[in-house]
Amino acid sequence: MKLLKGINYLAITVAIVLIIIFFVNLFGNPLYSNDGRFFTRIPYLISIPLLVIFSTIISVKTHQQKGVMLFALFLTLISMVWLILFLRLMNTEWIPFYWLLIANALTGTIYIKALQSFPRQISKQDIISVFPKNKIASGYISWAIMDYTWLIFPILLLGFSLLNINERLSDLFVLLTGLLCMYINYKKSSTIEKNKILWLFWGLISFTFLAIIQTILYYSSTEISLTVRLLFNVFMMFAFILSLVMSLFFSNTFDTGILIRRTIADGFIFIIIVLIYNTVEHYFLHWLSHELKISDVILTSLLSGIFVLTFSPLHHKIMNYLEKKVKNNHVEHTEI
Repeated sequence: MKLLKGINYLAITVAIVLIIIFFVNLFGNPLYSNDGRFFTRIPYLISIPLLVIFSTIISVKTHQQKGVMLFALFLTLISMVWLILFLRLMNTEWIPFYWLLIANALTGTIYIKALQSFPRQISKQDIISVFPKNKIASGYISWAIMDYTWLIFPILLLGFSLLNINERLSDLFVLLTGLLCMYINYKKSSTIEKNKILWLFWGLISFTFLAIIQTILYYSSTEISLTVRLLFNVFMMFAFILSLVMSLFFSNTFDTGILIRRTIADGFIFIIIVLIYNTVEHYFLHWLSHELKISDVILTSLLSGIFVLTFSPLHHKIMNYLEKKVKNNHVEHTEI
């Protein structure tokens, strides 16, 4: 796990460097910022920094879960693949083409392997019990979970690229394989584990479904306008990002209780301070400045200090009150 974490932190660092290089060139050169090829990729441009942030959060919070850590690495790698692709759209000489092929092959492999072990490692017995009559599906997934497929999948995906098989078909192969693995994991997980991956599961289903429709339209004779492509990309990235956000939120990556309590306490204090401060400043501060011949800046600074000293204990008391209420409710529910 430490090695896997270290690899992901290194990948995050590389991704951040690529993000900086890309956006500096994009906004610094009108030739690139006016390039119509980036129009349909706007959702991806917005999503890349978010995916790197999500990967960092997951990496920091994860300790012993291999599948979660692999998924965090996938988020970083897919961001790097998109960035390499976009940088090559600017100038093909910046990054060699074989870098993109290798990065894409590794990303697809990590995606499949992550969903095989998230939230738990699936076994051959799990696969057979989920697909008792479908010998093709059960046989394929049973092969996919073998250790040697760590080597086979990258070679397979590299072969697709070298044989000039369209990248959409290659992406669908990866998406469908990963989705089958996650479906088995979902079916065999406990109720608590199902709740943790439910949003991500439906997000990946939506993303894969839209990718299938997009591929069908691509191979049909229908001309796809830039607006339609943009809409498809918006829906795909929205489903993916939303599922990630909800998964992080509901799988205790964030302490939602602390967030809610702090929002209530800080919001309440903020409203009181704004109301009282504006009232005092408007009706009292200017009069006092005029009577004592003291600068408004000095009185404002003094008033701010008084407010900090006054409301800090009040904020502490409100937080303690909310903490006690939450503990009491937890005890009551436990007794029931």
